[in-house]
Amino acid sequence: MTGQPGFAAEERALQRAQHIDARHLPSMLGWFPVAISAEQASVCWRHLGEIRFIESFFLDTLNQQSREQRQLCLTPLVSLSEQLAGMPCVAPTAFIFHVSRCGSTLLTQMLASLPQCMVMSEPPVMDAFFRYYHAHPDMPDAIATFRHLISALGQQRHQEESHFFIKFDSWHLAWLPFVREAYPDIPIIFLYREPQAVLASHQRQRGPQMIPGLLNTTRLQATNLPASAADFNAYTASILACMLEAGFEHTISARLILLNYSQLPDVLWNELLALFQLDCNAQELLTLKARSALHSKHRHLGFSGDPELKSREMGGAELPSLQYCDQIYAQLESLRLKVKICKVAQ
Repeated sequence: MTGQPGFAAEERALQRAQHIDARHLPSMLGWFPVAISAEQASVCWRHLGEIRFIESFFLDTLNQQSREQRQLCLTPLVSLSEQLAGMPCVAPTAFIFHVSRCGSTLLTQMLASLPQCMVMSEPPVMDAFFRYYHAHPDMPDAIATFRHLISALGQQRHQEESHFFIKFDSWHLAWLPFVREAYPDIPIIFLYREPQAVLASHQRQRGPQMIPGLLNTTRLQATNLPASAADFNAYTASILACMLEAGFEHTISARLILLNYSQLPDVLWNELLALFQLDCNAQELLTLKARSALHSKHRHLGFSGDPELKSREMGGAELPSLQYCDQIYAQLESLRLKVKICKVAQ
């Protein structure tokens, strides 16, 4: 497998399922790519049938299946185009990049509440592809393979499905130029948040990307690392600086649509629906607004607001890397306030 620290166990878990010979399948419709096996140069698929991806993350939907329902098959990586032959697919509507803990899950959950939207929130096969390509930079037809994986994720299983969104992991920001090259005309959103609030959220519950050595973040490599690997706050600030910098550097070249956490949730129905050419009736708008009032990661719970942020709780307000984050954040805000969403998308 392409197992790296933090992912090997997860990818093994994805393959704990009844193995099916792909040659015996009439088509791959209802099967979704979940991992890439480097040893076999193959794609691992899991069968979801007609199950909709309405959970907060792609993995959550997979984990909803009982062990008896889980089926897996393998196909050669080079035969992806053959697996997709004749499969109805919806072209991507937009890609969502983010710095973590900035409202991206709320945005995808609101979109997923609409029957016409297919939303893939951090599908693990995207990370598997980036790690595979990073380890094999001479990989032939990398962009074509990437597009095939996107198409497989965007397969249309229900007639009403007309819009398709993918949210990437936060450490994929360094891959923005590659994604833009693969899809020159697809809107790409970059969602970010005031740096101290992001740091405070990770202090309460630290994400794996903010723990030194836990994940292979491929192209996203922080340069201003703390002297001590145990200084998690400094490391988090360094990684966050790298993420913000990647977003800022590619805002113009990749024609990013900048969104601030503070604009949610209203920006969806006030501006983004028009950008996505997503027509909603009155009931669907009520559905969006009702979902926005619930917790992004626990849709059965009401959202009571962020825990109060106090500077003395940050434990890192004087970190040089956090100060740098604040500088980039200010530059992003300056750009965002100058350009309207509709003009960026043109």
